Amino acid sequence: MKKLLTSALLALVLSASVYAQEKTYFDENWEKTTQDKMEYYRETTPKGKLTLIKDFYKDGKLQMEGLASDTTPNNEVFDGKVTWYTPEGKVMSITTFSKGKQLGVSQSYDEKGRLTEDVNYKADGTFDGKAFLYKDPESEYFYNSITTYENSLPVKTIVYDEDIKGIRYENYSTKDGGTETKYYDEKGKLIGTAPSGSGETLLVDYYPNPMRISKIEKYKSDGSVKEGVVYAKNGKLLQEQKNNKKDGYKTTYDESGKKIGHLVYQYDKENDAFKPMDGEDYQLNYDYTQISSIDIYKNGSIITSRYFDEAGKLSSEKTLKDDVTQEIKYYSPDGKLKSTLTYSDDMPYNGTSYEGLTETQYKEGIVVNTKIYHEEKKLKSEKKLNAKQTAYDATIYDIKGTVLYTYNQPLNEEEGNYFFTAQIVQYMKGKPAGKSSVKSGILQSGKIKLTTLNGSKELERSGKWVLLKLYDTDGKLIQETKTLADVPEEYSSTENPAMLSEDDLYYFD
Repeated sequence: MKKLLTSALLALVLSASVYAQEKTYFDENWEKTTQDKMEYYRETTPKGKLTLIKDFYKDGKLQMEGLASDTTPNNEVFDGKVTWYTPEGKVMSITTFSKGKQLGVSQSYDEKGRLTEDVNYKADGTFDGKAFLYKDPESEYFYNSITTYENSLPVKTIVYDEDIKGIRYENYSTKDGGTETKYYDEKGKLIGTAPSGSGETLLVDYYPNPMRISKIEKYKSDGSVKEGVVYAKNGKLLQEQKNNKKDGYKTTYDESGKKIGHLVYQYDKENDAFKPMDGEDYQLNYDYTQISSIDIYKNGSIITSRYFDEAGKLSSEKTLKDDVTQEIKYYSPDGKLKSTLTYSDDMPYNGTSYEGLTETQYKEGIVVNTKIYHEEKKLKSEKKLNAKQTAYDATIYDIKGTVLYTYNQPLNEEEGNYFFTAQIVQYMKGKPAGKSSVKSGILQSGKIKLTTLNGSKELERSGKWVLLKLYDTDGKLIQETKTLADVPEEYSSTENPAMLSEDDLYYFD
């Protein structure tokens, strides 16, 4: 009889415990839903005056646990320590609450379990503590860093490689609201501080992975360079520059330490600047791994400028006389001469220029052919001067080589006039689909559809009106307006969506 009574009492206790526990289901946005549509679910159990909340992922792994005085979803009033977990079961963050407000220690961790935030919240809502970032060469974080906060404001940041006492730089907030930076070398020795307090300043750049000094520059109080050095990734000196009261120099070396260029400066008292006089001025690319250009000076004037591609190959060479361009030679990556463009009165005269994705051919000072290419080096457009030299005939292609537009543009269109004048034929699937004419950016006849940043627009001339329709990226009509075509020039604007420019025809990729 006693055994039966004990079993019955145990069953009653278990029944009460199950009854006290409630379960609620949520979708991916933490909105209440049914069990078959849930992504998360919640179990609540009374714990004295508070309630224990346990949230779970769909697969039953714990997502969060903590005590609360109010368990209303998305408006919980937590009290005490609350812990969140990743789907893999690792601690994601631990936060301490008092009556719904953060008060006390709060810690966060990354996917590897490393501490990313360790702060302490105060009664006034501010916090003190530290935030941590970890180097990852495959992401944008090339260095480790620790930032210290006081009253929720960053007061110190240390950016370092492996050893926080080794190569690094440190940023500090000063009492006057400014900042101060201390730079250290590979041995952890202080290079200098910026600002220095003397009116001069210092800038140090570093290579990542491993962290190494790439550049040290010292500036005068007027912002001009006092002296500087650039190092290769192997630690060899690449450039050194120094300016004195009357003159200066810049010397360039290759990565083996061999001297390859030397430029002499002379102080120009009238302009308070150091003027390059004689020698070779080497410019390096953004990460100092390649030569981007070389300017050769003689008696204070550039006589030759050489430009190099991203692979360090000579791409063009400009010859000047008395600071006036005489010719430009363009080279292919294999070193062969592509073309020579001669100049007259400092303007292109005969030959072909290659600038980025644009190829322009000149004949006796007139542009006779312009080709623009896609990034994939496929022809995007070609504009040719007709046989009578009265107009340009242009064709625009998509990335597959299908014709999108052709247009005829008068040669004597007013120079410097932004607004477009042309006879246009639009193509659909490579076949002519409609004609239109434009004068000074205003549609005169016909209809044309153009691709825009947010979809497309369609312009149609109807009497004295220009009808405008705007479509979203799905082709849905979102706006329909009409504008008077003959708007006084002072009221016209390139911001007017009813205006048409030549660039509008090219905006499709």
